[in-house]
Amino acid sequence: MRSIVKTLYTKIILIVALLLTCFGNAWATHNRAGEITYVQLSDLTFEITITTYTYTLSYADRDELEVEWGDNSTSVAPRNSYVFLPNYYKRNIYKTTHTYPGPGVYKIVVQDPNRNADVINIPNSVNVVFSITTTLIVNPSIGRNSTPVLLNPPYDKAARGHVFIHNPGAYDPDGDSLSYALTTCTREDGKPIENYTLPPATEYIRVDALTGDLVWRTPRDTGAYNVAMEIQEWRYGKKIGVVVRDIQINVYDTDNKPPVIGPLSSRCVEAGSVVDFLVSATDPNNDLLRLSSTSGIYSLDPCRATFTKVDSVEGFYSSRFRWETCYEAVRNQPYDIIIKADDYNSDQNLSDIDNFQIKVLGPSPVLTGLSPAGKFMRLEWNDYGTDAIMGFNIYRREGSSSFTPDTCMPGIPASAGYEKVGYIEGNSTVSYLDTNSGEGLEFNKEYSYRITAVFKNLAESKASNELVSSLVSGIPLITNVSVRS
Repeated sequence: MRSIVKTLYTKIILIVALLLTCFGNAWATHNRAGEITYVQLSDLTFEITITTYTYTLSYADRDELEVEWGDNSTSVAPRNSYVFLPNYYKRNIYKTTHTYPGPGVYKIVVQDPNRNADVINIPNSVNVVFSITTTLIVNPSIGRNSTPVLLNPPYDKAARGHVFIHNPGAYDPDGDSLSYALTTCTREDGKPIENYTLPPATEYIRVDALTGDLVWRTPRDTGAYNVAMEIQEWRYGKKIGVVVRDIQINVYDTDNKPPVIGPLSSRCVEAGSVVDFLVSATDPNNDLLRLSSTSGIYSLDPCRATFTKVDSVEGFYSSRFRWETCYEAVRNQPYDIIIKADDYNSDQNLSDIDNFQIKVLGPSPVLTGLSPAGKFMRLEWNDYGTDAIMGFNIYRREGSSSFTPDTCMPGIPASAGYEKVGYIEGNSTVSYLDTNSGEGLEFNKEYSYRITAVFKNLAESKASNELVSSLVSGIPLITNVSVRS
């Protein structure tokens, strides 16, 4: 009898332990998606923002997260805010600051047990630690840097058998170039998850390296899937940082068909011009629709773009995009604008995403004259009319040029045969004396000149018109004046 009681007692203990383990897992499994971004406050001090998306039906809820800074130190980031979202999602924002000991490459890691259960392409996801990473580079030679801001949330719905597109809506406040790539989701210490696979597709799943579109053509099976995307920053041809975004996509079986956004086109415009056009979307099921747009230009001072509703009926929606550009918007990189159409369907809501780019260029300065000063040459031009620039680059070549600036080309390419011979500071400067580094210019040679305005972010305007002149016995003879722009 005693042995029977002992056996029953042992079984009860095992059952209780198993239940506690199961409940423990349920309490701790909640992480669905997220990323780490930062703002550089001073040469060595950074403020980081940890954004996580968690499952609200889980008991787990973190008021703080530990940050591994990549310099053998850790600290705690308190939760700054949270927002409850549809479909049992909760967005959590954690913030903290850190000062690094000096220049270097640092990998920031934040980890939290565990991922939510039943992620199809992560084996035993309920027992896999959720982690996100960002690579930060402290390098005085490249200047200060803040990560891109990711404007679109890292979760979405997809329909089996229909093309799915996600775009992070990355906006870089420093104007750095961005590129995108798929990578592997990570576990504890930011290490790749063992036996992780990309979600199965009837054709492919990949990321457009230039636009950031994650295209899944097409989801083969239903369920929850996670993918990770690198958002890479580039400056002067060098990689200066990497943010890894962990994304969760839920695939459903549905008779609904996603809406379709009308064609969009990228363009180049001069600062001061207005971009104004209609964007529309249709729905094959005649569902009610909503159009939205994300981009850094909607918060760009002093010339914010707008996206406003125009018309809405069953199966159709239109909005007006309008942007009165300004000199402060000129930069080397184009601006990305994301358009999203969402339908309202009783079975399952679906969406379509598309994007276009606008590049804002500084208008061409207008050269108005050349005049002699011994063996030197004085250039004159009209006032550029803005304090958004810091000066002008001066270009010269021997002989006239057939170069005609492209409508989307800033500066002067090397193929035009010009050499940069000077720079003069001042946004209201209207003249320059070319001394050829003090040696003077040669007589009886024909010289062509163009200039560009240089903006505070080092972007150059479009090239000016060309002036061609010769010094003959110390007397200038203007042989050609071109107003090509």
